[in-house]
Amino acid sequence: MTATLILLLLAQVSWAGPFQQRGLFDFMLEDEASGIGPDERAPELPDLDMLGPVCPFRCQCHLRVVQCSDLELGTNPLKSSGIENGAFQGMKKLSYIRIADTNITTIPQGLPPSLTELHLDGNKITKIDASSLKGLNNLAKLGLSFNDISAVDNGSLANAPHLRELHLDNNKLIRVPGGLADHKYIQVVYLHNNNISVVGANDFCPPGYNTKKASYSGVSLFSNPVQYWEIQPSTFRCVYMRSAIQLGNYK
Repeated sequence: MTATLILLLLAQVSWAGPFQQRGLFDFMLEDEASGIGPDERAPELPDLDMLGPVCPFRCQCHLRVVQCSDLELGTNPLKSSGIENGAFQGMKKLSYIRIADTNITTIPQGLPPSLTELHLDGNKITKIDASSLKGLNNLAKLGLSFNDISAVDNGSLANAPHLRELHLDNNKLIRVPGGLADHKYIQVVYLHNNNISVVGANDFCPPGYNTKKASYSGVSLFSNPVQYWEIQPSTFRCVYMRSAIQLGNYK
C-alpha cells in the first residue's frame, strides 16, 4: 500500500510542467504566497519629490528659515541703463555684490559704502573714471577681469582707500593704472593679458625707497608686450618677495 502511494505522488510531479514567467507580477504573486511579511522586505527608495527643495546657493537653510545674504546678478541681460543710481543704497549692511557676464558698460553708481567685495568680471566696461569708486571706503576686493577697460583715471583708486586686491587682467590697458604707488593697502594687482608695453620705476612703489604700509604679495604682468628685461630692478622695491612678480610669456 505504501509503495502504491509513493508511485502516485511521483506521477503527479512528473506531469507538472516547468514554471514559465508570463509577466512582472508573477514574482510579486510568488512573494505574497511565500509568507514574507511586509517588515521583512527591502525598503523602497525614497521619492525625490518628497525630499523637499535644495538650499539655494550661498544661503543657510534651517527648519523654517532660509537666510540669504549678498545681491548675485550675474548672467542676466542687464545694461547700465537698467541699474538705477542708488538702487542698492537702502542695503546698509550689504558687503558683497557680483554682476558678472552682463552688458553693463560702466561701474554702477551709488553703491553702498558697506561693500567689501565688488565683482564685475566679464562685462563690457570700458573705463574707470574718478567717480566710479567714490564712497567705497570699505572696499577690499575689486574684480574687473575680462572687460574692455583701456584707461583708469587718476584719483580713481584713492576713492577706495582700503582696497587690497585689484583684478584688471584680460582688459585693454596700455599702461599701469595710476595711483598704485600712493595707495597704502593694495597688495595684489592682476594686470596680465593687457596691452601694457612700458612699466615705469614709480608705477607700483613710492619714489625713493620709502616702503608702502602694506607690501605687495602678488603682481602679475605676464602676457603683456612689455620688455621685462628693460624694467628697472627698483621698480618692485616694495614687493614682499621676488616670487610674487610674474612676467613674460607674451605671444
